Amino acid sequence: MNSQAKILSELILSGAIKTPDKIAFKSLDGQITYRELEEKSNRLANWLVVNHVKKGDRIGILIEKNIYTAYAIYGILKTGGVLVALDPNQTSENLNAIIADCDIQIIISVPAHQRLLNQINHQELRILGTEQGITWEELFEVAGVSSLDLDIQPSDFAYILYTSGSTGQPKGIVHTHASGLAYARQSVELYEVSGDDVIGNVASLHFDQSTFGYFSAIYAGCTTYVFSTSELVMLGSFCEAVRSNSISILYSVPSLFVSLVQGDFDLDFPSVRWIKYGGESFPAAKLNKLKFKAPKAYLSNVYGPAEVNQCTYFTITKPVELDKEVPIGQVWENTNYLILDADNQPVAKGEQGELLIHSTTMMSGYWNNEELNSKSFYRNFESGIEVTYYRTGDFVYLNENDELVFVGRMDRQVKISGYRIDLGAIEQVLLKCLEVTDVAVFTSKAGDMKELCAAIVPKNGKLDRDNLRKKLLKLLPRTSVPKHFFEVHSLPQSTNGKVHYQKLEKQFSTEIS
Repeated sequence: MNSQAKILSELILSGAIKTPDKIAFKSLDGQITYRELEEKSNRLANWLVVNHVKKGDRIGILIEKNIYTAYAIYGILKTGGVLVALDPNQTSENLNAIIADCDIQIIISVPAHQRLLNQINHQELRILGTEQGITWEELFEVAGVSSLDLDIQPSDFAYILYTSGSTGQPKGIVHTHASGLAYARQSVELYEVSGDDVIGNVASLHFDQSTFGYFSAIYAGCTTYVFSTSELVMLGSFCEAVRSNSISILYSVPSLFVSLVQGDFDLDFPSVRWIKYGGESFPAAKLNKLKFKAPKAYLSNVYGPAEVNQCTYFTITKPVELDKEVPIGQVWENTNYLILDADNQPVAKGEQGELLIHSTTMMSGYWNNEELNSKSFYRNFESGIEVTYYRTGDFVYLNENDELVFVGRMDRQVKISGYRIDLGAIEQVLLKCLEVTDVAVFTSKAGDMKELCAAIVPKNGKLDRDNLRKKLLKLLPRTSVPKHFFEVHSLPQSTNGKVHYQKLEKQFSTEIS
């Protein structure tokens, strides 16, 4: 365990000294040892410095599901640069906007993304990793291998993750070496990660769940298996990879595990001891089925916006009640919370309010967005000391067991005909209906009016809309019953595995207008 590191870029050296031949990262494409990761990230760092990269410069990483990501991450961090995770599934327009926002001068990539790179406005850019610039092979031949001696502080910026959130407007979440290292340490301690573990990395670099595989695993000195896109599409291959690589910890959004359960795959993996999920709610019936099909694994409901990394956890030790939301649990180490009403006053136990988080794992702020920063932080005086909290925008309450329970997003509440309606709450009711396998509730405009819509994956055959509407009228206020039901084979997902509500709104807008 790398408890002596003060900055993220120091994590590799300990493993390279103690266990140089241990596999640090592996995938279908190959594997790299701790020694190779130390040496080749040093070569990348030296090349970047020779090419005038200075502390604080933003450098883009455009790599999808590839072990070269690890070289890029640690090579950038060793220069004091700030890595910016670019999503290869984004449009070139969105990527250009991020590149301009961060004033990125260098992008590190791989040949597989050459077509996308050709669409990027790259007149001022240097590309590393493809024929368009210098290839990885050329870099490893010409760059020096010595370690850099630079003044990098824990408070320096380390990485920026861009997320569109629910607004559709990209926002850059800035984490420091200190916040990233705090997350690595606390997640390793909470889940008792050791050098014997193999972490299954499902998420792409631009999604915050990836930091568990890229930072926490290296802190613990263990191995990370990077799942390829094909393994996440062909779930039989996914299961085979879990078994053949003795993966012991899996971390993903619920949709992956729901697909595995619905596909009736054998999930009784001999090696898996933890299944962590987060990012959205997990339907209770499917969660119980997962627990039944993976009896050897502990299940952990992980909560935490990318702005604070993880901040709460709840271990599921028994089947959950179908009519209750699974708690997000308690905050972890070095973390405090507030639950406030609209007037910034604390709510009573059992009452709903907005969750605010203060933690050592919290971001420093949003990149180049002071207006959003001013809205997102709350200063609270505690024992005469000003403490900064992040406003999560999530409604929660404290239950009778002093566990935090997630209710819904503030920005998933809408007003229709003067009534305030929680779209997430409607989804939870629909998921309890036997004829519904999956559902997404959203609004679309009919003329100047908003109308409630539900996209439903039916359980068996064709959906009986009239019967479902009658059932909902007994379970929900009339104002919360969707006016339009759309039958779909599956729900569209964004690149991080969450339901893509904006795509649904666009898809069905013409059908109600």
